[in-house]
Amino acid sequence: MVVSIDKQKTCSFSGHRSMYFDMDDSYMGNMLRLTLQMSISMAVTAGFTTFLNGMARGFDIIAAEAVLREKEQNKSNEIKLISVLPYKDQDVRWGKKWRDRHDAILRKADHIETLNVGYVTGCYYERNRFLVDNSDMLIALLNDEKSGTSYTVNLAVKAGVRVINLIPFLEAQDPMRRVCVD
Repeated sequence: MVVSIDKQKTCSFSGHRSMYFDMDDSYMGNMLRLTLQMSISMAVTAGFTTFLNGMARGFDIIAAEAVLREKEQNKSNEIKLISVLPYKDQDVRWGKKWRDRHDAILRKADHIETLNVGYVTGCYYERNRFLVDNSDMLIALLNDEKSGTSYTVNLAVKAGVRVINLIPFLEAQDPMRRVCVD
């Protein structure tokens, strides 16, 4: 069942699975969570109340957890998390850590939109199109030109969806990337 979505008040997420995620307690892992949380808070302040999440490992899971924190901190019934699954049981082959986080989010989500009963070719692209077609802003973690995230960001740009890429903010904070000039 498709839930009613007000596109003008809806923000979605797209990001890479592996970047910064094995470093949960590292400096850059913490910077990612902080930057993401601030971006979500600013989106809420700007009037975004619904957040669509594709529920992939990595950035999507971290973003969904951040939306749930924002909802709890604001004690707001207006903030909604909609989990958009490309197919039922997409997490069946994941490791326990990611499955547990995925399941905890699904229990707290305001709605779960499952696009397919089982895996079908193209279901991830279908999910990404659903995210873009139903949102007015996309918060992304993009640093790879040939990826599902790149596809989603390009689709969003063509559709006139506002895109916020967190990578430039994170790279500016990465002490390993800084160059000292005498």
